[in-house]
Amino acid sequence: MAVSAELILALKRFAAVERQIVTLGQRVDPANALEFVRMRRQLVMGFAEVGMALEKDPWFADRPDALRQGRQLFSAFRAANSINQANWPVVKAKDDPRAYEVAARLVADKSRAFWNWIEKELGVTR
Repeated sequence: MAVSAELILALKRFAAVERQIVTLGQRVDPANALEFVRMRRQLVMGFAEVGMALEKDPWFADRPDALRQGRQLFSAFRAANSINQANWPVVKAKDDPRAYEVAARLVADKSRAFWNWIEKELGVTR
């Protein structure tokens, strides 16, 4: 049995939003600040959607250790993102884009760990 289409779709949508926000975050300026805020909200909603899809996916029924590991990686990613958003409101990010880029690296590291696990365990690529 493979993971559900619902989980795959949630992961794909989330990956698309994540790609967009990473690209946008590389050039936060007054012209795109509102778009960056909108994308941050979408990312938070994506975290919620993926979290729910992970929890209810039947593939994990016989794999509690895999689900536990996935939860840990996902939670670390979500927490790093939340801290980054709290510490770097858009106004601050656009005023010091280089420092924001450095601060965002921790989020990128947690993201990479989560997606590597998704690909290895579930066979789903971004």
